[in-house]
Amino acid sequence: MSSQPARSLRRERRAAEAARRRVDRRPATAEPRRLGIGVVSLVALLAGGVLIAAIVLLGAKPAPSTGSVVRALAPAGIPSAGRVLGSATAPVAIDLYEDFQCPACEQWGQNVFPSLVRHELTAGTVRIVYHGFAFIGPESRDAGRAAWAAEQQGRFWDMWSTLYANQGLHENGGAFARPRLIAMADALGLDPVRFATDLDSPAAASFVADGVAEAAAAGVNSTPTLMIAGRPLSGSGYADVSAAIAAAAAP
Repeated sequence: MSSQPARSLRRERRAAEAARRRVDRRPATAEPRRLGIGVVSLVALLAGGVLIAAIVLLGAKPAPSTGSVVRALAPAGIPSAGRVLGSATAPVAIDLYEDFQCPACEQWGQNVFPSLVRHELTAGTVRIVYHGFAFIGPESRDAGRAAWAAEQQGRFWDMWSTLYANQGLHENGGAFARPRLIAMADALGLDPVRFATDLDSPAAASFVADGVAEAAAAGVNSTPTLMIAGRPLSGSGYADVSAAIAAAAAP
């Protein structure tokens, strides 16, 4: 084996091990991330079309190394179009409201999403419609812009998977700093010039702001929030989700 492949293999192993340590250090069950009073005010202002210029940095930590990003992909064999995952003719829709910095969203992706893939998504019973609700802080908005930029290249769900695979231990602590977002796009093989241009575009910023306003209009105040056939879900486990899908699909 040449020295270059060996170094590459070692880097991949270190990145995978870093990801495992990050997951192991999280609580077994993360509580849904809810809005505070200040964020409620921000949502109200965004919904009214007022531009917020001030950003409060909460507990910022040094940014993780850009070389440690983990590549993750959307499940194979499941159709997707933009921010919709699943068959376009699926009888039941799940509207999924998430913030990429939300630990409970990451755990939903680890513990519930795979079962949906194996069963309802594969069977064509359900489709998932993603809605961004970037309220935790500036890196939530940056990650949302990155997801939108990836969508312009037909890779939204791959970036969705990769962002959660690289979620930081601390909110706004550098996990979604710009160099790492660029590294994630590179890991997915996206066109780098187009990605950087789209990441910085007014359209990406509008996507993030519109998502916050849309969530406020829908009465969403925590992440993850699932609405199945237009009705909010009270439980969060797969059994709850599956039962609600079956009820919505029943004639």
